[in-house]
Amino acid sequence: MTYQRPFFLILIVLAAAAIVTAGYTSQGPPSSPKSAADTALAQADAEYAAANYHAAESLYQLAQENYTAAGDNAAAIKARNGVFRSVRMTIEFPYNRSAMEQAIAEAYPNVSAERRAGWLNGSGIASIKSDGAVWYYEGTTENILYHNLDLMQERMASRNQTALYDPLTHYAFTPGNAITGPYGEPVAWDGTEVLSVPRDELPANGTLRLWFPLPIETGSQTNVTILSVEPAQYVKSTTGTGADLGLAYLEIPLSDVNGSFLNVTATFRFVQHDQRFIIDPAKVQPYNTTSPEYLKYTASGKNIVVTPEMKANAQEIVGNETNPYLEAQKIYWYIVDTLPYSHAPHIWLDASGVPESVYVLDTGIGDCGSQSMYFAALCRSLGIPARSVGGYQLVPGSAGTHFWAEYYLEGYGWVPVDVTAAETADWSYNATADQRHRFKAYYFGGLDPYRYIIQNDVDIPLTPDPGSAVLFKMVVQSPKVVCDTCPDDVDLTFQQYYTTTVNRA
Repeated sequence: MTYQRPFFLILIVLAAAAIVTAGYTSQGPPSSPKSAADTALAQADAEYAAANYHAAESLYQLAQENYTAAGDNAAAIKARNGVFRSVRMTIEFPYNRSAMEQAIAEAYPNVSAERRAGWLNGSGIASIKSDGAVWYYEGTTENILYHNLDLMQERMASRNQTALYDPLTHYAFTPGNAITGPYGEPVAWDGTEVLSVPRDELPANGTLRLWFPLPIETGSQTNVTILSVEPAQYVKSTTGTGADLGLAYLEIPLSDVNGSFLNVTATFRFVQHDQRFIIDPAKVQPYNTTSPEYLKYTASGKNIVVTPEMKANAQEIVGNETNPYLEAQKIYWYIVDTLPYSHAPHIWLDASGVPESVYVLDTGIGDCGSQSMYFAALCRSLGIPARSVGGYQLVPGSAGTHFWAEYYLEGYGWVPVDVTAAETADWSYNATADQRHRFKAYYFGGLDPYRYIIQNDVDIPLTPDPGSAVLFKMVVQSPKVVCDTCPDDVDLTFQQYYTTTVNRA
């Protein structure tokens, strides 16, 4: 099964970057390209600080052009990165109020105007303010579907199948066996990753730096073999399969690319197991609170954040419970029962510096990654080691990028939790209440083998360090790309040229 993410909107916005001029007023003719660039850069910084991101984008573009004309390449790159950051602040929010209302009306023509108006005026609607206007999130119409189960169940009934839920009931409804241990039925997978970029999308010279994702060894993912990474002559380093984040790092001189396409590929195989942890709360052992692993996975991070507000939320959820297994269980059911799956504006969150777990706490909006980081943050707030694990889900018909959580119990190890998979039970149009509960209960301590794991947690540093490059580094489900001679934000635009195909061996 092949998964490829559409990034056509990114291309449209980036193509428009050079002509957007909102909020820019000329300050008179500058004396030189250098002084014009300095003036534009200072104005861009001020507009960005004032949350006028469209205006800032135009001004950073002007500064870049003038620095380039003045021969100051280092400053031109700095201004170009300002363009990238400005675009990332707005790219997921293309709709003004009237356009959003129209999009909702077109998506739900059979719903009353009164109900549609209630959606947009209610909670769970993501928006930002930029240049004095409100802009709405591109995933809003789909999030409305996730937040209104009657509409979701109608959608699944029209297809005569509930996505994710139906294919996964085999695992959820099969009883576990405490004798055989937590890792069960093995499934062998073969994978291929391809980045194929048209040569005319690349400059003639410069170096393309790539961090290419690869599978790692975990408790459930074993027998990992990296068969090839090509072109092999450009591979500078690999992390190995025993790392927390699987990567091959390449540096490709663009002057060497002579064909119609730049092709980078990786092939691999691994075995994945379903997981069924059967836990006796009375047998959970105390944590070694001085161990490096405990300190690492209970600390506050960039996106899994421990704050007084997060601690207060966690304590409210668990009440007087002190057993870590039962605390984690209460957190799990709280998220599953009260926070429906939603698409989240990850690019904006990363660019703005808003932690994913805090965003869920504040808004109730979160997809698999956001929800898993929220779960981990709540656990860490109580002194329970936790992390957000992921790469891809390989469920037939629903393959794509995916994240879930794990929390650690002494005497048992890393226990999986997938609140997002669990919530698909509520999408079913024909499941009974008992079936929904059994399915949800399975994903607290159980996990299907339709998984390709790339990283053991989020926000693991890239190696080597990319420096000040504008990158979405939280997760590495696709290549991270840096090119100082490229005019566009290739870390985003190259996603349209990347595919991951993983099939049962």
